[in-house]
Amino acid sequence: MKYFFSEIDNVTLTFSDIYINRFGMEYIRIYFERPREGGFDFLESTLPLLNVKASVGFNVQEREQLLDYAKTNAFLIWEIAREDGQHDFIDRKIPITHYELRITH
Repeated sequence: MKYFFSEIDNVTLTFSDIYINRFGMEYIRIYFERPREGGFDFLESTLPLLNVKASVGFNVQEREQLLDYAKTNAFLIWEIAREDGQHDFIDRKIPITHYELRITH
């Protein structure tokens, strides 16, 4: 991920530039990770929908807390991505979920 946002309780949050999906919706990839013996626990999601793309090692309660943290800080994350990003990227490789399709119509 391109931007470091925070590290709290040994969990690091990083995020990407702003992308545009094939429906013209802007999104940012967010990534939480926590070191553990032999590797990392991680959670990958996107703003603004906060849908989980992948997760390993975090339990349901932890995932909810991490997504709530991302939601609370979403404004700052978007602001940093807009200030520091040179341009938006069109990303046609990320599959669109049914939830995203319903939101965009």
